[in-house]
Amino acid sequence: MNYQDALDFFQEILSSYLMNISPSVGKRLGPQDLLSKMDFSIPKKMLGHEQLIQDVKNYLKFTPNTITSHFQNQLFSGLNPYALCGDWISTFTNSTMATYEVAPVATMMEKELVKHLNDKIGWTNGDGLMVTGGSNSNFVAMLVARNLHFPETKIDGLQGKKFTAFVSEEAHYSFDKAANMLGLGLNSVKKVPSDEKGKMNPVALRELILSSLELGEQPYFIGATAGTTVLGAYDPIFEISEVAREFGIWFHVDGAWGGSVILSKKHKSLMNGISNADSMALDTHKMLGTGLISSFFLTRHYNALRKSNHSGGGDYIFHENDASAWDLGPSSLQCGRRVDAFKIWLMWRSMGDEGIEKMIDGLFQNVQLAKLYIESRTELQLLQDPEMLNICFAFKDESLPVAEIRKRLLDDGEFYVNISTRRGKTFFRMILVNPMITEIIIIKTINKIINMEMKS
Repeated sequence: MNYQDALDFFQEILSSYLMNISPSVGKRLGPQDLLSKMDFSIPKKMLGHEQLIQDVKNYLKFTPNTITSHFQNQLFSGLNPYALCGDWISTFTNSTMATYEVAPVATMMEKELVKHLNDKIGWTNGDGLMVTGGSNSNFVAMLVARNLHFPETKIDGLQGKKFTAFVSEEAHYSFDKAANMLGLGLNSVKKVPSDEKGKMNPVALRELILSSLELGEQPYFIGATAGTTVLGAYDPIFEISEVAREFGIWFHVDGAWGGSVILSKKHKSLMNGISNADSMALDTHKMLGTGLISSFFLTRHYNALRKSNHSGGGDYIFHENDASAWDLGPSSLQCGRRVDAFKIWLMWRSMGDEGIEKMIDGLFQNVQLAKLYIESRTELQLLQDPEMLNICFAFKDESLPVAEIRKRLLDDGEFYVNISTRRGKTFFRMILVNPMITEIIIIKTINKIINMEMKS
């Protein structure tokens, strides 16, 4: 198959898919059901064109449609068309972000995006890089914090030091994974109590740091969250930054979910004090709809990434020349890294700061519509006043089987909404991150959940 054949193949599939696409997410299939409907075996001989067409059609048929506004299950939904176009072109050109000479245009794009985001945070001479997800950004933060504050660890390892990190009990599990990968151990991550709204308690944080010091440990990292996974809560960033400053500890903000509010004048106050942080994670594939994966690690410390992560490669790839200072590879934990910047840059060019701000503000308006409708239904109760795009609600009748009702919803296939459990209570968590969601869709989604309760 040549590239023209590949293009014809792609156009045939895409045209068929777009003509028949439904607003429904698609019915959930269990593993055995899926195995009975599709052949996953690897053949000894090449298969014909028609079989390959059918294989792709099956993939599209049995994969949940996350682009539709009916998908309110995860912290992403929808897909900006310019970002989609940029992603296709990035895949076709197949560049690596390791060196400027192989990816000159994409390097400039990524650096401009990093600079623009840092400016929005309030860092005038910072650093940053695109990474493989918010979890990876949090890992990089814990690594860079250790290597910059304790540079000897980059060469000689932990040397018997017992490093400790502090995150909210509502924080993403990626901090635990990072501690595992860094050799710190899961017990090195101290969980700070949160209040009823899901926000970290700064007083409790300070007490935990003092306790760690009394044990002869080395507190070195604090991770706040801007938009928790379940409730969408924003930790009190300014107050936490004051604690970090008191003890000289690296302060990171996991803004993978909620960090994009820095682009909205109306809502950026949710992250008051962010310019005091040392680093931040941000995923544009969530609130900005740029498609998986679109993640950044950002820091106010100039050249921090290269200092922390560079180790080798000069014998064959990182050559000294007039553009070597532009190479992103020495700052990255990867060598081969795909171009993710183009799709974000193209989306931003199509909308501008003003268009993105308007989109974010519109998402928050939808949250208020959902809140008012849930409060109007006698069967339902809102768990708390939503701070972000997470709408957490439950039936007033707590004996109803929430997990079973959700299973019925997914088996029906029209809408996907997730459930969460916090402090022993299981409830529905609806995520209103798709800009195509309307008041009508919000009402239909909630009514569908209520109707699923009535099914036997």
